[in-house]
Amino acid sequence: MATRIVVILVICILSFPSYQGRKVIINDIECRKFSGFQAYNEGNVKMCLSYRQDLKNYTDARADCASVNSRLAVFNTWEKFQIVIPFEDAWIGLDDLETEGTFKWADGSVLDDNLKIRIFYPGEPNAVYPEEDCACQRCWSNYNKLCDGPCYLAKNYLCEKVI
Repeated sequence: MATRIVVILVICILSFPSYQGRKVIINDIECRKFSGFQAYNEGNVKMCLSYRQDLKNYTDARADCASVNSRLAVFNTWEKFQIVIPFEDAWIGLDDLETEGTFKWADGSVLDDNLKIRIFYPGEPNAVYPEEDCACQRCWSNYNKLCDGPCYLAKNYLCEKVI
């Protein structure tokens, strides 16, 4: 009997869904009640996210997130940024549309300089091309960092439910 319980437990653990090593908290009822959203965690940090792959420019992505009572995702701590790493070619809630060079998160907070150094690809943000005002995860390379890109480009995007 004890052997059966152990075998069943091992099967359950091995079949637990994950996203490139990040556990999906399938029992997080608060997040899962929203269609298309899943809870992700890094240490004690949890986020309720929806990875949208229907390619939109930054403005339309932001509007789509708002239409489902969410926002473009805010990864304003190192722990939260670890959650975004597996996602590719995706707009997040970070831009300098209001004031060139001052990046703000979708919650209105300003990007911390120390975090900026850690999360942007070396040499970014650089505004090399006109209208590079929006932050994108893994946009130009497989390097697990952010770049600034032209907001008019169509990309995947991450919506966040704040619960």
